[in-house]
Amino acid sequence: MDLQAPSPAAPAPADTETSADRRRLRERHFDVADKRVRVLLGEDVQDELAETLGSMQADRFIVVTDDNVADVVAGKLAGALDAVAPALLLSHPPGEEHKNLATLSRFIDLALDFGATRRTVVVAVGGGIPGNIAGLLAGLLFRGVRLVHVPTTVIAACDSVISVKQAVNTSHAKNMVGLYHPPELILVDLAVVAQGSPRDLRSGTCETVKNALAIDPSQIPRLRRLLRPRADYAPADLGEIFDLSLAVKSRLLLEDPYEKYSGLLLEYGHTIGHALELASTAHGPKEAALKHGEAVALGMIAAADVARRMGLLDAADVAVHEELIDRVGVCRCLTAGIAPKTVLHHIAFDNKRGYRSCDGDEVAMVLLSALGKPLGADEHYLTPVPHAHVAAAVHDLLRRGGECSGGARGAEGHGIS
Repeated sequence: MDLQAPSPAAPAPADTETSADRRRLRERHFDVADKRVRVLLGEDVQDELAETLGSMQADRFIVVTDDNVADVVAGKLAGALDAVAPALLLSHPPGEEHKNLATLSRFIDLALDFGATRRTVVVAVGGGIPGNIAGLLAGLLFRGVRLVHVPTTVIAACDSVISVKQAVNTSHAKNMVGLYHPPELILVDLAVVAQGSPRDLRSGTCETVKNALAIDPSQIPRLRRLLRPRADYAPADLGEIFDLSLAVKSRLLLEDPYEKYSGLLLEYGHTIGHALELASTAHGPKEAALKHGEAVALGMIAAADVARRMGLLDAADVAVHEELIDRVGVCRCLTAGIAPKTVLHHIAFDNKRGYRSCDGDEVAMVLLSALGKPLGADEHYLTPVPHAHVAAAVHDLLRRGGECSGGARGAEGHGIS
């Protein structure tokens, strides 16, 4: 099966666009689970996004966000929607530790107290965490109400919202409890996304790098042109990065809407990455915790290391992994003091377990034999990996962490604000 997605047509150069062109909502779409999902994007289009939502004939709006976004984008949007139909703003503290059943249960009760019905629209505003909570809320209320995503981060716009998967975490692992529920609509204001911190922008572009390494290496030359360690992206740059991500994800979702076969290639770097992310959340100060994209970047470096140790991936392809992560601006080492045994503990509860049989001292991972050439096509694209190789790869991340200062970015290069 040819897994490489065709690259999207390049957007018009910035110098040929007028300000009105950039403000106008441009439409994309993808097909998943017998549903066409519309994507509308533009720059400085908050009024247009509110108008689009207001035309959905909802009896109520439930706006789900986190405390970082509640007083800015989400609060203004909820206020605009309230002029059309009653709008409830539900906010939680930022962080993976709040993406759980307790937050979800509280929001369900508040939504029902507010009078939610089958005509209610749930609107997720923010990054991937409120997006997943909102997705699960929408999927559970009345066994499914309409869901709209308004992502404000690169990682949400380019990755998490382009999916039907909705889930929250448990103490054992990420995304362990969830369901499938497609969004009705995705609305992206690229000017808002571009206002993210350099660290958030770096984190977000890691998922696009993952798509190129594991699925469509023909995108690598464009990424070499687009990626900048300083993360000084213009909205038009982020629009191009979005189109690269959508090209890959829309192809895979058409083939595998529930991400159980070829769609599992989107999990490249996530087996170790998710474990590092959870372990860093529990270890040390909150500001030292890895962001999702940073963890995926380290997970990809570790996955390439594992494949090299197993004689599957050559040094040149490992070097391309390292080059692109460097171009993103994420440091390729681990300084959080995480014990490999803690990582293995979280991996034991990885949400891909059970897709293929593994011995007690093995874990199933997405591995590559070359760029864009995953192994295990007959086994959900998963390969059994001895725990010893995983531990060795994590040890190597920690060893480099002990030798590295984070380069020109200092502490921020290690994922510390």
